[in-house]
Formats: sequence, C-alpha cells, structure tokens
Amino acid sequence: MALYFFYAFLAAGLFNFVCSILLLRGLAEAGIKVSFFEIRWQVHKHMKTYRRVTTATTGKVAWPNYGYQASLAAMIGFGLLALFTLGQ
Repeated sequence: MALYFFYAFLAAGLFNFVCSILLLRGLAEAGIKVSFFEIRWQVHKHMKTYRRVTTATTGKVAWPNYGYQASLAAMIGFGLLALFTLGQ
C-alpha cells in the first residue's frame, strides 16, 4: 500500500512542478522579473503577485494557482500516508 501512496506522491510532485513553471511563466509574461533557477522559492515569493496579475487581466485567478496549492497539499498528505503505511 505504501508503494501506491509513494506513486501518488510522485504524481502530485510532478503536477506541482508543472504548475510552478506555469506560474513563473505567467509572471514573466506580465513583465515581472523572476528567476527560474530558484524555482521553489520564487513561487512562494510571488503567489500574491500572480493572483493580483491574473485577477487584473482575466477577472479571476488562473487555475495554476489552485493546482499548485492542491498538489502541494496532496504531496504532504500522500507523503505522510506513505510513511505511516511503511510497516504494514
């Protein structure tokens, strides 16, 4: 069972990485200087800016914002479940 949770953890991590790239690409297109080198720090640093930019351009917050937050929560949850079920 732990192996399935680990696979779900990896899938959520991959989706989180894709959402991170989309967030930073959207910010770069809006003219905000971002560094793709430190991708994890840059996403957390610019989350409020991304929400503000997408709300101003489209009238609503874009889906990569919610995808990033949901996949981050899924990574934490599946990681914990994989660790808790290791002994079973």
